[in-house]
Amino acid sequence: IESIGANAKAPADAQVFNGSGLTVYPGFFDALTSLGVPSAPVRPPGGGQAGQQAQAQAAQTASNSNYPDGLRPEESTADNLKAGEAQFETNRNAGFATVLTVGRDGVFNGQSAVINLAGENVSTMIIKAPFAEHFSFATLRGGQYPASLLGTFSALRQMFYDAQRLQEIQKLYAASPLGMKRPEEDKSLEALIPVLNRQMPIVFNANREIEIIRALDLAKEFNLKAIIAGGQEAGNVADRLKAQNVPVLLSLNFPKRTAAASAEADPESIEDLRLRAETPKTAARLQQVGVKFAFQSGGLTGINDFYTNAGKTVENGLAKDAAIRAMTLNAAEILGVENRLGSIEKGKIANLTVVRGDLFGKEKMVTHVFVDGKLFEQKEKPKTPPATTPGGAAPALASVGGNYSITIEIPGQPLSGTLAFTQQSAILSGTFQSQLGTAPIKDGKVTAEGFSFSATVEFGGSQIDIFVKGTVTGNQISGTIDSPQGSIPFSGTKNP
Repeated sequence: IESIGANAKAPADAQVFNGSGLTVYPGFFDALTSLGVPSAPVRPPGGGQAGQQAQAQAAQTASNSNYPDGLRPEESTADNLKAGEAQFETNRNAGFATVLTVGRDGVFNGQSAVINLAGENVSTMIIKAPFAEHFSFATLRGGQYPASLLGTFSALRQMFYDAQRLQEIQKLYAASPLGMKRPEEDKSLEALIPVLNRQMPIVFNANREIEIIRALDLAKEFNLKAIIAGGQEAGNVADRLKAQNVPVLLSLNFPKRTAAASAEADPESIEDLRLRAETPKTAARLQQVGVKFAFQSGGLTGINDFYTNAGKTVENGLAKDAAIRAMTLNAAEILGVENRLGSIEKGKIANLTVVRGDLFGKEKMVTHVFVDGKLFEQKEKPKTPPATTPGGAAPALASVGGNYSITIEIPGQPLSGTLAFTQQSAILSGTFQSQLGTAPIKDGKVTAEGFSFSATVEFGGSQIDIFVKGTVTGNQISGTIDSPQGSIPFSGTKNP
């Protein structure tokens, strides 16, 4: 950014934009994603001969680690990132210029990176790497330890103790190696030493109050520079978060009903009802106490729900400027890049998001996004009245019922699958089946233009939510699958 202000002098060859009705914001942050991180390779389930062979192969390629896949904090997001504009297009068009990204597999998710959502190669995208170590209250599959949450917590604590001991031995050996056995290299434990020395934050993925308390206890025990990610119930422990100076990467993936209400549907539990009512209030509670927080998508399958749910935090007591700050400067400060991003200031990186309309309103539109000064412009579509047939009736719904064989076009790892659709007017039900397993369709809808549905599938040992939308033309089907990893196209044909 060269200059700001009503009287700023622009070069003679500068491109001029008509800013009437537009608001310019600092480029928005999504403070935790998996964008640009390849999904874990598909492996057979843990049981049986195929599973045992897969686990043995994984052990043989463990890159000199003494720990199983999933307990390797040395995994580097920056080393695994894939560049390419297409995978970032949906999020960037929605107004996001910068994200924190890390894999979602395992107990240790690895070391994250702050990246800009533009660049022909990885080196031009990276703003800061590594940023932090990431830890999930998860378990390992296939009968490997830890197979319970209690075991996970014990494994983490033991690895910290072992890393402390390794650091002490390394210091003694460096000071006087004569007569001492050379310390064995251990990349996994060595990756935890910067965390123990408070040189690198550790992000705990924790939504429930008990998880957050456990994370805070561990941070206090080892004097860690902790960050909470998720934080659905962080408002319940806001005072302690403030006392320990622990910020929150607050998920906007709010709890919701997984299916439309019906007479046959099981009633929601009191706990589910409580979570749906209370989660949108968390941001206001953190703000009142003075806990710094930034918004993250938390695995939302529809990125525009980010704005919808941020608006719900405003409806539930958060000041609008605080909500905007949670997408801009707060995020930059938590991620340690506030000297380069997060506000519109001379000399900072030219990341800007330009919006027409109320940012949290239904009619808003992101018209321009600048990433590292590069312009991505979206043309505003003219408003048209709802389509009708010549007789004035609404157009007929698409006909999508039947079974389809599809190919999911994951780069370098295409998957085959089947869609089994049952259509009852505008309601769509059925199953989504692939090499990863079978999942029931949720919230299926049919319109005149096509179809959409949600599902929860297993990928890389984790459960992820996906949102599928597409069209059927004759016997041909095509569309996209949106997930926390980005948008993936699919296509196929109807089975006879």
